[in-house]
Amino acid sequence: MGGTSDIRSLTTAAGVVDIYSRDTAFLVAVAGRYVIQIIKERGTNTTVIQMRRALDDLAARHEKFGYVAVIEPDAQLLMPADIRNGFNALVKRYSPRFTGAAIVFEKTGFHATAVRSVVTAINLASRATHPNHVFADLREGLSWLAQLTPAEPSAAGLLQIIQQLRVSMTQRT
Repeated sequence: MGGTSDIRSLTTAAGVVDIYSRDTAFLVAVAGRYVIQIIKERGTNTTVIQMRRALDDLAARHEKFGYVAVIEPDAQLLMPADIRNGFNALVKRYSPRFTGAAIVFEKTGFHATAVRSVVTAINLASRATHPNHVFADLREGLSWLAQLTPAEPSAAGLLQIIQQLRVSMTQRT
């Protein structure tokens, strides 16, 4: 892992964001009471490790918190079994702590159905108890999650943070 796992802070107009990863394929961050995962290319074992680290940190600070995952349109949707099992274990462990999980995939048709199927499989395998939904629109997903997670940043602030993180990922490639 080395330098790829050092947490760094980014100050935004909507608050401070702790970034747990510097990989160009994915990003894991924490903003207020939210864990943010952006999958640009694919999830990896390092994604699972950094998600665990971010969730551990959030759980030490807050009883409940929101989870938002943004899966970019060109991301690889199929996960190898070890990575899927890693996510299953994280969801099983933290589901009681999640206020909700908004998974955003801004693509329609077969690909959107595939994402919903993967999310359903993970939630069934992990016996998830938290509300979750797959959204085709980032604003809609964040609005829904913010209603379940009444804390800063607001839905508008979270949108601004995610947009800034997405731009930063583009600039790294």
